[in-house]
Amino acid sequence: MPRIAERRPGAKPVTDEQQARRAAILKAAVRLGKAKEIDRISAQEIAAEAGVALRTLYRYYPSKQHVFAAVLTERVESFRPPARRPADAGTAVADFMAQACKDMLRHKHLAHAMITSTQAVRAQSGPTGYHAMRDIILATAGVRHPTEDQIRAARLVEQVTFGVLTWTVGGELDPQQAIADIRLACRLLMAAAPDH
Repeated sequence: MPRIAERRPGAKPVTDEQQARRAAILKAAVRLGKAKEIDRISAQEIAAEAGVALRTLYRYYPSKQHVFAAVLTERVESFRPPARRPADAGTAVADFMAQACKDMLRHKHLAHAMITSTQAVRAQSGPTGYHAMRDIILATAGVRHPTEDQIRAARLVEQVTFGVLTWTVGGELDPQQAIADIRLACRLLMAAAPDH
């Protein structure tokens, strides 16, 4: 029976050794997630692949869903918006989000694990105040001092993208349809909140 995700935050790695163990856990999850479906992966298997004890994995992540949600968070935090202010914010955001999603969907099982795990973790943890993706969207659009409308548009881009990815990993959309939908949504939503 799978471990039920507990309502507690994982320990934060402080030392270099702890950070290395945490990184090893995430890398192991990526390797396993590329190879097979999340239902066929156990927390024990992730720990063994990472070369750590199961209790070490559980110290940082209460469940395997927390591990795969952390993989997605790490991916988001690795995104870098273009350095130059774009000529057209909607096109810039559409290109950026389409490429990010294309990269994610390249590995179907891993994408499914990250998306479904993030949904499960969010459902049980409540609001986090985490806005990294929204901030990256605004930066990609060239917005430095966003208005409420621009913040709302960026939040909607994030929500639509996550929804489209959910449909795609669930088999309702093929990746090409998903990318086209994301591009259209980005252009429409960013056009609704122009930078004045």
